[in-house]
Amino acid sequence: RAQHSVNKEVNLNQERLYNTLQKIDDKETRQTVYQYMHSVFNLKTHKTNYLLPVSTRVNGDFDDNNPNGRDTASSEVEFQISLKYDFLPNLFGLHELYTVAYTQHSYWQYYVGDAYFRASDYNPEFYVTFPMNYEYFKAIRVSVAHQSNGLGEPGERAWNYATLSGYFQYKSLFTELQFWHRFKDNHDYNPDLIDTMGYGHIKFMLPYKKHFVSVLLRNNFHGKGAFDAGYSYPLFGESLFLYVKAFAGYGESMITYAGSHPNTPHEDDYVERVGIGFSLSR
Repeated sequence: RAQHSVNKEVNLNQERLYNTLQKIDDKETRQTVYQYMHSVFNLKTHKTNYLLPVSTRVNGDFDDNNPNGRDTASSEVEFQISLKYDFLPNLFGLHELYTVAYTQHSYWQYYVGDAYFRASDYNPEFYVTFPMNYEYFKAIRVSVAHQSNGLGEPGERAWNYATLSGYFQYKSLFTELQFWHRFKDNHDYNPDLIDTMGYGHIKFMLPYKKHFVSVLLRNNFHGKGAFDAGYSYPLFGESLFLYVKAFAGYGESMITYAGSHPNTPHEDDYVERVGIGFSLSR
């Protein structure tokens, strides 16, 4: 009974977040927004869950960021699994929502002979979302997180960090502004990682009827930025979407960061990539 009460309160807080949004007149656009919001705030998906059977690097190969030392193809399978659980609502009476999440982003060299995983990044998080029922300012989120590729030296790439995010809405344009701070750790494998990843990002999300476009921009103010864009459109009902993804810049995956170990590459890897496939969430 107590668990049922908590789940009910969680659902109420999720709906409260959705109901703070500005009204959108177009029915199809409104449905697309609903799908996206429930991929952000519901009990299942966190970031976009997708599978790209063809994800192709268009500016070279992956030899410089392949810790396996095997042959690489410019095309590979890329996928992301991202789940979360809203486990506690309204602890301090601010209608805040407490969440744990996990994201795995993997690159599978399927098109070479032995079909191995070239790289995977693992990203557990804990965060709290506070709704802000203002005309344009909709929510604040604070988090602590860890991201690593789990390889061990010399290929180890890892950092622990905290984030502060603000969520904004102007009509059907949604914006996420996120800043992060890296914590030092005992090993401190990658002390200059922040020089590659920068100090935050801005992400724009634009639903139009059944279409959904997202664009993420990141820059460290020293010439190492990133452009990450996605487009989705429903294929069958509300659970399977066409998904197209494009990336250009630094920090696409942890392994593209050069690292500080003497046996790692001396320069960060600039990647340009396009992929097409399917997503299970917006």
